[in-house]
Amino acid sequence: MKVIKVLFLFFLVNLCRCTVLHSQDYYCKNLGFELGNFTNWTGYTWRYSELVPSINSSKVVGIINRRQTIMSDTTAYDANTGYALKKIPKGYLYSARLGDEIISSDGNPRCWEQSLRYTMTIDSTNALLIFKFALVLQYASDHTALNEPRFKLTLYDSKGNTLTDCSNYDVYSSNKNVKGFIAYTPTGSRDPVMWRDWTSVGANLLKYMGQTITIEFMSADCNQRYHYGYAYFLAECRPLVIGVKYCTADSVASLTAPDGFESYKWTNSSGTVLDSVKTLKVSVPMEKSVYSCTMTSATGCVITLKSSIVKYTPKADFSDFMIDCKSNTVQFTDLSTTNHGTLSYLWNFESNQKTSTLKDPPFTFSTSGMHKVTLIVSDLPSTCKDTLTKDVESFSPPLVGITGESTYCPDLTTYIKAYGAWEYKWNTGSKADSIEIGSPGGTFWLLGYSSTGCVSDTIYKTITEEPDWKLVTQGDTTICGSAKVILSVSGDAVSYSWNTGSKNDSITVSNAGKYTVIGSNARGCEKSGTFNVTAYALPVVNFSLSPNAIDSRHNLLNGSITQEKGVQYNWNMGDGLSETGSVIQHAYNVSNSILYYTITLMAKSEHSCVDSSFKYIDIVPFVPNVFSPNGDGINDVFMPGFELEIIDRNGIQIFKGNTGWNGLHNGQPSDPDTYFYLIYYCDSRDNIHIKKGYITLIR
Repeated sequence: MKVIKVLFLFFLVNLCRCTVLHSQDYYCKNLGFELGNFTNWTGYTWRYSELVPSINSSKVVGIINRRQTIMSDTTAYDANTGYALKKIPKGYLYSARLGDEIISSDGNPRCWEQSLRYTMTIDSTNALLIFKFALVLQYASDHTALNEPRFKLTLYDSKGNTLTDCSNYDVYSSNKNVKGFIAYTPTGSRDPVMWRDWTSVGANLLKYMGQTITIEFMSADCNQRYHYGYAYFLAECRPLVIGVKYCTADSVASLTAPDGFESYKWTNSSGTVLDSVKTLKVSVPMEKSVYSCTMTSATGCVITLKSSIVKYTPKADFSDFMIDCKSNTVQFTDLSTTNHGTLSYLWNFESNQKTSTLKDPPFTFSTSGMHKVTLIVSDLPSTCKDTLTKDVESFSPPLVGITGESTYCPDLTTYIKAYGAWEYKWNTGSKADSIEIGSPGGTFWLLGYSSTGCVSDTIYKTITEEPDWKLVTQGDTTICGSAKVILSVSGDAVSYSWNTGSKNDSITVSNAGKYTVIGSNARGCEKSGTFNVTAYALPVVNFSLSPNAIDSRHNLLNGSITQEKGVQYNWNMGDGLSETGSVIQHAYNVSNSILYYTITLMAKSEHSCVDSSFKYIDIVPFVPNVFSPNGDGINDVFMPGFELEIIDRNGIQIFKGNTGWNGLHNGQPSDPDTYFYLIYYCDSRDNIHIKKGYITLIR
């Protein structure tokens, strides 16, 4: 390829009219698809096959899906490279794909060919074009090179003639002379692809200054039947200069060569080679010392640029004044200075949401009052900058107002705040930008003033107190022993928040402590309730009884428990009667119809904690030693209700049962005599006892 003659560019003779960023926006709009579409690009599609000429077609103008496609997923990789090729290079949001892989619905032969063209006029701001492309070309071993999938990059003049420029690039899938290609065979395919990762190529277009040129990217399938070729690409335009950063406070100068080249070689004015990096660092350089960089692109283009180092000292400054008291427009005047180069401007208004690149811009703010305005001056052709931020005032009466709630919660206050002016005067006499409002509320007004004497209309705001509302708390706040209590809240609130984290209208607690709930009504007003929960031990209820059993002759029972401070004792004796105190004595009216009594002790502490326990006292059956079954209704039946056996002196059992013995045997009255008995009964623990003895029958 032809080597371009050495090009001498001195930074002291700089033709740039704006920054790189803005030249890209203005002179090369959407060259890198930064708009996410094909604005300013023209698409062409056609088909060509040597084997099947009937499918051949002329070029058709227009963007066709899959033939020209915007890539927007910055995380996507190409499957036909084993997911090694990223569809969008790092640092960019979009790229374009020319062509596509073959899918089952594509015809055979397919033989797609497609291109995208971009036309631009060359000047000093866009004389360096940087092309970035990545290729996926399927290889067919039985095809000649001219029949294989293909990619072309071509520059044309305004008449459509090809420019004989070293930036032109033309490659086929089997081109052995092009380095950087990798072979990969996709799953399910017999034919490998030759793919090339993202490659940057820089094109020097200074010799075409003032001319209109066209850039064309073209991809093609094979021109036989069914092998695909496609490419990803984007482009950028920049001034063809070396970037220099040697500013006021720097002791090291940084010289940065343009992107788009594979190799760099730096030399000083004596021709000594210094380094092969893109950015050269020069410590404490001599003023106006000259350094050269020779750059070689991937297509073999060679460009040499020179830079003379001088220290740049830009100083940002500006003045401002309000145009009038109504429009909210401020006129800015640049007062910035520099010792070298040409200043460019970037103004940031309204928190960087609005910008301007004019030297002396007017700006109409969307809000009235004070604003932070920043001016950044860039000192071209260096990369030195200076930044200044000032507070700037604008004024517009319709934009002065009062902000804040129109109501406030009962028993509380609220604040209303003025905005849009330099200072304020309220009907309360306050000159602050905010005032506190409490009961009884009312209508408030203010006037807003600028620092230059502009005044707003009178602004009114009415503030009222919300009606009172209820928050009711309920629940036992005393925990006895291991018990739990429920704390609840009700009323007009629509939501609750407990200090336990619960959002419910009730909680269950088992520990002492302070529990707080905040309720909020529909307006957002809050009320709170507090539960001070205490916990106490249960009183001791382990009592003792004496004796262990009673009968009709020994019917006095003693009970006792150690007295605890503040504890009251209530004894249920099991016979319908009760006793009180820590020591009791109780006499029972014992009969054979009851075998035991249940004695229950309930203890209540001074904190109203209650516990209880119970014990049984057994009753031993009373057995008379004489009974007279003579029908007089007195002692006519012996021990009814017990399991009973009666045996005479001869050892003969004359009665067995639980109805009691009536003195008969086999229906005949037994003789007056002494008889042996066995009585069976159970105690309170269901233990069976046998009572034995003698009974005398008297008639």
